[in-house]
Amino acid sequence: MVDEFAAAPEDRQILEAAILRAVRTLSEAMPQHTRAAAHHLGMSPTEVCALNVVSSHRGVTAGELGAALGVTSGGITGIVDRLERVGHLRREPDHVDRRRVKVEVTEEAGKVAREMLSGLNREIGLLLQDRTPAELVLLEDFIRQLAVAVRRSARELESGPPSSRVPTPPSGPASGR
Repeated sequence: MVDEFAAAPEDRQILEAAILRAVRTLSEAMPQHTRAAAHHLGMSPTEVCALNVVSSHRGVTAGELGAALGVTSGGITGIVDRLERVGHLRREPDHVDRRRVKVEVTEEAGKVAREMLSGLNREIGLLLQDRTPAELVLLEDFIRQLAVAVRRSARELESGPPSSRVPTPPSGPASGR
């Protein structure tokens, strides 16, 4: 493939900056869609995220689900209990390790997911319909690698110390304390 931007690095920098802005815009839009879907389905956004994680990662345990969502073990138990009560999740024994319990989506959850994602899938389909197979391969590869990079960056942030740049609340007589 010919690098169209080899002679003009400033153009490449402009395009890379535009891609970074587009990724940030997408990262802002996804939680908005999750909140809207949760409202539409009468669920919490965390419950919608839980269904997404369980349907994407077959055989996940409640502990793994909690870690993926950043929820405590007590919190994830409540979420799984609620989703099980309404028929979206079921607990299944792990056939390899009988001490573990896996969380699985139900057929009802599949119907809910299809309903929740139908509009988004339609919109994405419209965006992709005129793309060539080569463009689709490139897009899929980039998005998959982007997800890996985001997760890697998240792990780095989680494993490092908190930023010293976080402002601390003022103290003393002027602060009203």
